Amino acid sequence: MTVPVASSVPVRFRGWARRDAAAFYLTELAKGILSGELSVRSGQTEVAVTTAEFMTLDIEVRQRKRGTRVDVKIKWPRRS
Repeated sequence: MTVPVASSVPVRFRGWARRDAAAFYLTELAKGILSGELSVRSGQTEVAVTTAEFMTLDIEVRQRKRGTRVDVKIKWPRRS
């Protein structure tokens, strides 16, 4: 029997990445949200975060002379 492994993403990432790498990180985040559990890495430590069925999703796209920015915020209440 295969146990599904939660998608694992870094607790924080900031830096240059190719388009395919950026899409990969976002895909892993989406997989974790869909499965109901997200694995978050900080150095050697990995913590499982359980997602809620309903969440607040805030997406903002801003275009300026120097570049385009997409901010995505996802928030849900902590489950007991």
